[in-house]
Amino acid sequence: MTGMKRPLTVRLMAGVVCATGLCGAAMAAAPPEPGAGAPAAQTSTSAQACGQLTSLKLPDIRITDAVVVPAATTGAVRAAHCRVDGIVGTEIRITLLLPDQWNGKFFMGGGGGFVGSIQNSAQTSVNDGYATVGTDTGHQGNGTDAGWALNNLERQVNFGYLAVHRTAEAAKSIITGYYGRAASRNYFSGCSRGGGQAFMEAQRFPNDFDGIIAGAPAFDWTGLAAQNVSNAQAVFPDPRKLGTPMFTLDELKLVESKILD
Repeated sequence: MTGMKRPLTVRLMAGVVCATGLCGAAMAAAPPEPGAGAPAAQTSTSAQACGQLTSLKLPDIRITDAVVVPAATTGAVRAAHCRVDGIVGTEIRITLLLPDQWNGKFFMGGGGGFVGSIQNSAQTSVNDGYATVGTDTGHQGNGTDAGWALNNLERQVNFGYLAVHRTAEAAKSIITGYYGRAASRNYFSGCSRGGGQAFMEAQRFPNDFDGIIAGAPAFDWTGLAAQNVSNAQAVFPDPRKLGTPMFTLDELKLVESKILD
């Protein structure tokens, strides 16, 4: 693969956040800028430009929707932006947020578990002017059931490493088409599964991002799955029936009464 032959140019911006408890803190802040000083010039856009994205023609990318989202005073995402939904390749679903006041940079967030829905741990960076994207990594599911991968090599490869790369490429193309220029800096941040995505990007596609934050990276999926099964077998009354409650309602009421006694 061409990406694997390139020299590693990605800067690990904050090293590896190795404690799972630090994931939230590591993902909350936007990446620091080299030589912090005056803010970069921002680019303003219009509602008309957002709507026109549905007719943007890009190789192997289908933009299914593009809607204007006004500024809000509450909620995680408050900045006015253009929300773009699309599909890359066969079934890699993405959602890209393009702020009206763009700072000229791109920030992608990772997912968790087996993903299975469009996830973006960096979506609040849009409030600071970053264009930001998330993906379902090419399948839909509840995040803990891996049935989608059975006998489906394309989904396995997409989840393993390719979907993040293809999503990043697609997002950059849409960003350029929308703002009329490419992002000056590109960042990735992820924790747990997102941390694993970060490491795969640094290893296989080092030119996708200028900086990466990798938090508590999850790699050993076989070991993790086996440990989860072992834990379930240890705590459930019948390891063959994992849907059985560990505590009956009467037992919970007894515990409640003893606590309040």
